[in-house]
Amino acid sequence: MIYSFMGIFSFLGTKKKQQQPTHAIALDIGTEVAKGLFFELTPAGTVIKASYYIKQPLEAMQAGRIINEKLVESTVSMVLDGLMRQVKDRPKNLPVILGIAGEMINGVAINANIERLRKPDMPIDPSEEKQLLSELFEQVATEGKAQLAEKTGIPEDKIMVLNITLTGGYIDGKPFKVLEGLQGRYLSASLYASFAPVQVTQGIFNIASRLGLDIKGIIVQPYAVASALAQDNIGFSGIIIDIGGGTTDIAVVNKGIDIQTQMIAFGGRAFTQRIAKEFSLSYNIAEEQKIKYSAGILESGLASRIREALQQDVRLWLDTVRTALAKIHVEDTYPEVIYLCGGGAMLPDLQDGILSYPWSKFLEFKHHPKLQIASVSKLDKIFDNTGQLNHPYDVTPAAIAHYMYELAKRPLYNYVGF
Repeated sequence: MIYSFMGIFSFLGTKKKQQQPTHAIALDIGTEVAKGLFFELTPAGTVIKASYYIKQPLEAMQAGRIINEKLVESTVSMVLDGLMRQVKDRPKNLPVILGIAGEMINGVAINANIERLRKPDMPIDPSEEKQLLSELFEQVATEGKAQLAEKTGIPEDKIMVLNITLTGGYIDGKPFKVLEGLQGRYLSASLYASFAPVQVTQGIFNIASRLGLDIKGIIVQPYAVASALAQDNIGFSGIIIDIGGGTTDIAVVNKGIDIQTQMIAFGGRAFTQRIAKEFSLSYNIAEEQKIKYSAGILESGLASRIREALQQDVRLWLDTVRTALAKIHVEDTYPEVIYLCGGGAMLPDLQDGILSYPWSKFLEFKHHPKLQIASVSKLDKIFDNTGQLNHPYDVTPAAIAHYMYELAKRPLYNYVGF
């Protein structure tokens, strides 16, 4: 079904002068850290008013998947409590937007084509606009579920559509973002769609039900980051690499319209485990050492030993990222800027490795890619009133919040599959 956000966030399109502010929560339930943001949706964008993060128990999640529901539920509950303690006037029944990642999540860019039944010189009215979008979403949902079923062997009735977003397209060769009022016959649309096996999402819904969460959407995290970076940047192209604790999530954006994603079960936790093993440390102490190493505050001799210990894992991570990129189809060449975010983005070995890796030897790069560290300040229409979102790991939860704004702003152009 197409979930309607018009009633919830109608202030975004209203002409009334007085409107009550609307608030929501973004949750990034990461393998290593659970992150929550409390924010306000306004006509100007998303205003972040509170943030609260808690480290996950080691046994709670693995590679983006929930392993122990009770542990994750407890962590999420603490995140929500931490957010609400910072809010003076607590709104009731807050809508929640969730981020999701992991190798079993399938995000694809699909081009769909439709011929209008009406005369091409007749402008598209709201009724036809809704009908055309419904046809596009149905076409993409059917095709995407079949692709994932073939890829995984999971029956189609055990696969759920998470979301479908129309990112742009052409009508008789003319680009569009909104259909209403346009003329033409042949519609070619670019859409991003994400799908997941029911067994992967069931834990999320179980936890949400027990905590009484009003989930309005589940968004694939690399798509959320890519969309937030590209939204206000016409023609934006780039490769986004989000290095989490259990996964590395990759998105490739071409000209602000075509967005494709890949996710690999190789994140920062692997580097922590290597340090723990090589130096006979507990996991938590090894994590502390890794953070200090990334910040450049370890004694030089110890830093050199850690760098040497991580060499093989860094090379394997780079090779794995290259393999994931090779699975993403590009028309001509790959974008030449890599945006790094997530908790692992500050590991100097990964930054140096990206800059020195022979990408063009394996992939179609016109020039060697440049590297930028993504930040919340670079995201479209995100306003951080907390002053605390200054780290690359803040980008993903902020991007999830941004997606709620997009759902509210363009409800017809976003399909939520539950």
